[in-house]
Amino acid sequence: MRAVIDRPIKVADECWLALALLTRERAKRNSFSSGEILDRIRKERIHPQVRPGVTAHIHQHIVANRPPSTARYRMTYRLPDGTFRLYRPGDDCHEERSGKTRPDRDDVPVAYHELIDWYEEKFGTSPTGVEPEQDPILSLRGLGKEIWKDVDVDAWVNELRSGWDTGSAVSPEPSQSTGIRRSHHDASQIWKRIVENQRSEFRTSRNHPFTYQVEGDSGIWFFRSGRRIERRLWRGEVEAALNQTPPRKPSDLNRFQCPSYLFALLTDPRISGGRGRA
Repeated sequence: MRAVIDRPIKVADECWLALALLTRERAKRNSFSSGEILDRIRKERIHPQVRPGVTAHIHQHIVANRPPSTARYRMTYRLPDGTFRLYRPGDDCHEERSGKTRPDRDDVPVAYHELIDWYEEKFGTSPTGVEPEQDPILSLRGLGKEIWKDVDVDAWVNELRSGWDTGSAVSPEPSQSTGIRRSHHDASQIWKRIVENQRSEFRTSRNHPFTYQVEGDSGIWFFRSGRRIERRLWRGEVEAALNQTPPRKPSDLNRFQCPSYLFALLTDPRISGGRGRA
């Protein structure tokens, strides 16, 4: 479905359209990885080229339940496993987000208007036919939240899943290829180590030295020979990388920004808490 619009389509809208197309085309799937969304953007080619801001939008700018950095859209929802689905009325979202939940018709080619109609019919209204604030079921959201206070939900889910692929109830041994332990796939702990080790020298798999600097709670800037690499690695990408099969080489992380540097971080014992590269 390729179409042309007189002015460039917004990156946020392009990302939403790709996820909406995936959701409609693969009815048996509920959510999709950032890599699948990016591949669908490449295939659709609404914009002639994949723009630099696409990855940041997929991982943060349009995600309702993530802290906003610039845009405050509520167009997608991030699940504990790191995948994304379309936003639905009643989904919990960050308190600072109040933006749109789907593209405005005037901002996308006419060929995609029927996709917006599909979303409105399927997701755009409360399942009960009333507004979320009036829905007796949705009004229960937040009840019992004190039970989860101070609990890292992602870490809890990872702990439950540890050993599933081996049939064991305990965490498997550290990966001999990367040294990343599955028990250390606690995203918050990994991020804490990343913050603690910023400005230290690391080396890529080809032994090139580099350093990095963490920007707030959202992203990482890498430096080589004192010069900043003008591609920011988002925290959401780090979390997504931890949720996939442990990488054996940098190219396994090509779907993310700065794969060589990301691989170097995740396989360094200062960050992984493991044994490092074999």
